[in-house]
Amino acid sequence: MTYYDMHSHILPEMDDGSKSIEMSLELIDKLKAQNVRNICFTPHYYTNEESMETFLRRREESLQKLLPHLPDDINICVGAEVYVTDYLFNNKDISPVCYGDSEYILCEFPFGATFQNKTLDYFNTLRNNYGLKPVLTHIERYKHLMSDEELVEDLVDDGVIIQTNIEAFKRFSQKRKLLKYIKRGYIDIVGTDCHSLTRGNPDDYTAVIDLIRNKCGDEFVDHIVKTSAEVFTQYKR
Repeated sequence: MTYYDMHSHILPEMDDGSKSIEMSLELIDKLKAQNVRNICFTPHYYTNEESMETFLRRREESLQKLLPHLPDDINICVGAEVYVTDYLFNNKDISPVCYGDSEYILCEFPFGATFQNKTLDYFNTLRNNYGLKPVLTHIERYKHLMSDEELVEDLVDDGVIIQTNIEAFKRFSQKRKLLKYIKRGYIDIVGTDCHSLTRGNPDDYTAVIDLIRNKCGDEFVDHIVKTSAEVFTQYKR
């Protein structure tokens, strides 16, 4: 079985992730060693700091630098980790920052977000006004979601796709809670969130998938792979 990295900062010189083409290729090689053949490039898009036009131009420039060097056996999807603020909704069309040509958009919020009122309004606007499907990035970083299972269940019932980072399973308290959430069916996709060879290093990807398989069952790994395939839109090189 080949796997998906649904959250990475591999595009060179784009954000606080990879600083060079060489580093990007090292990270990709590490993912290949973990049997990951489908990689989403999701650089930070801070909607309160940069226009969408500027972000998209920078992303395209970075992508074009990397494309000639990509291994032939790697599939890529180009998207963004979108920091959702009111400024995002000044754009008539938000689809260019979704995962590829899909309707799924990877959303980031302040780590102290309570996922009440304002945040829920953002989710509703994305769904109802733009026809998009929100994907919540790295659930483990939101303390309100890690301490309130009912709140997570409400988000899932509202159709929010939830992503977790591989690295979170290194921390015992988070690992227990995340495995519980996986068994409840709350977590849909995983990512490395790799920024460098030390931050979000992909080396533990297979070990975490094996942990999920052993603790939760094959069906939960199958769900993660199936949902990733639904979200992933392959970039045509």
